[in-house]
Amino acid sequence: MLSVAVHVHFFLQPPQVVAPLNDGLLSVLLTTYIANWDQLFITILYHTLIISQALRLNYLFNEQRMFNKPTYLTAMVYVLTTAIFSQWNNLTPALLANTIIIWLYSQIVKLYNIPNPKTLLFNIGLIIGGCILLYHATILLVLIAIFALVVVRPFNITEWLVMLMGICTPLYFLLNFLFLTDQWVYLRQNLPAFQLNLPDVNTNTIFFITITGILLILMIGVYHFQDKSRRMLIQVRKNWGVLLVMLLVMLPLPFISKNAALDSLLLWCIPVSPFMANGFLFPKKHTFPLILFWFLVVLIALNNWWPL
Repeated sequence: MLSVAVHVHFFLQPPQVVAPLNDGLLSVLLTTYIANWDQLFITILYHTLIISQALRLNYLFNEQRMFNKPTYLTAMVYVLTTAIFSQWNNLTPALLANTIIIWLYSQIVKLYNIPNPKTLLFNIGLIIGGCILLYHATILLVLIAIFALVVVRPFNITEWLVMLMGICTPLYFLLNFLFLTDQWVYLRQNLPAFQLNLPDVNTNTIFFITITGILLILMIGVYHFQDKSRRMLIQVRKNWGVLLVMLLVMLPLPFISKNAALDSLLLWCIPVSPFMANGFLFPKKHTFPLILFWFLVVLIALNNWWPL
């Protein structure tokens, strides 16, 4: 109900398939097979992805006891944040990649308790390598995986090599396929490219108000997290640390990836949502969370309803 409510503008402006060229295999999938679908089916697919991702992320945080009590606030904030910008209200490779990144994080949080993690580390590397080929902007996941291995596990060169092998395996099979089919000319477009650039966005007053509002709610959530982190278990604190690094690493994504735009920052919603959820959970009076909720709803309306 929340997803339909915040995307009620879909009845006038249904979501579109937006997939830049040379941005990974997901772009090929969207433009070749899904772009010609009826608008109704594209809208249903968008809601299905958003809701499934929100519930999976929420279930993961409840399962790992990342908060002091079970809550649906992470799912709520994820639905709200992904609806804010009009560029995030389309069917994009970044939206599809979020499903894989949530799956990746669910594997990373298992590293702390597993005695022999080689299989898990190879699978983590395999997920990262495959995700990079599917959506090139996710190459920054390599930095997140390295940090997670440094923080969660004691140094072991074998474990590092196993994860590196997993990352390289999808690229190895791609190179073999291109070589055996004599399609070596397509190698460049299947690899990530970097350059400094500024996303093409309408930087009006509403845009700056929105950015300021998101950062303000994020800082409120981080403040409450810091206040409660001293009483957290070591494993939970390390999981939050990995999430914090994910938040910082993904922030410059639209500015360093050649084909990335503001829609690529949708990946940022995964680490942002749990931190912002702290701002809704920990205040003792319910009035303040209600104000934050309706403030986000107003931002969604201002950015997506063209009459406003």
